[in-house]
Amino acid sequence: MGRLALVQPRSVRDGLTVPWRRAGALAGVAVAILVLLYVAARETSVFAVRTIEISGAPPDVRRAVRTVTDPLEGQSLVSLDGGKLLHELEALPSVQSATYDRAFPNTLRLFIMPEPPVAVVHLGTDRWVVSARGRVIAAVPRGTPIRLPQFHAKPAPGTAPGSFVSEPRSQAILSALALVPKNFPGRIYSALLENGELTFNLRAGWGRPELRLGEPVDIGVKLAAAALVLRSIAAGDRGSVGYLDVSIPERVVVGPIISTLDSQVEPETLSTTSLQMPG
Repeated sequence: MGRLALVQPRSVRDGLTVPWRRAGALAGVAVAILVLLYVAARETSVFAVRTIEISGAPPDVRRAVRTVTDPLEGQSLVSLDGGKLLHELEALPSVQSATYDRAFPNTLRLFIMPEPPVAVVHLGTDRWVVSARGRVIAAVPRGTPIRLPQFHAKPAPGTAPGSFVSEPRSQAILSALALVPKNFPGRIYSALLENGELTFNLRAGWGRPELRLGEPVDIGVKLAAAALVLRSIAAGDRGSVGYLDVSIPERVVVGPIISTLDSQVEPETLSTTSLQMPG
């Protein structure tokens, strides 16, 4: 049998083809207009950066951030290379992470998470401010008063702002110091991790006792126990405290200042359970 061919009239085929051609042409025009608008937005001052807002950082960190962002003023928000900006910001030793937002037409908003300084590490004759994760934030010039806890570590070649103190012992000390609450009843002056035992030396208006934490585990619980016991000691009696041993946080040992005259004084053991320790 022969094949049957259904042939549409020419007028019908033309009627179907013309609308599709028109739609394609219109789409091409729309794309061209969008490209022109994008190029215009990049090249003109309509979306130029005029205001840079920085939040989430203290003044010294904001000043460091400004060294990166000031050159952006006058540039177009449209052409802003966000990835490059974040890379440059997070390369600053005092910045842990950053995000940004294009607030059209003319504002760039930055949200900064700073590196929290927790200690000063002595590396030979050099002193460095370091963060909780061991990042070196800045050098400490000689003669500068230090309010952060201090500890000593082996000198590491190449230490500079932005590098990391990665020695395991230093990391353990920093992790412990990061858990000290702001309202702890005594300033941590120095820290020592020796033979697997962690010790904080306190400075308070009433004395300079040692805080013996034992192995560097459950530090948050041990610090809570130490704070509870210190607050429970009468103000007149605190000056005689030589050390607190919270290596077993449920049974805190409070020892006196040892001298030739009171070497026979026995330490006192306090139960934090009876003192209503949280948790």
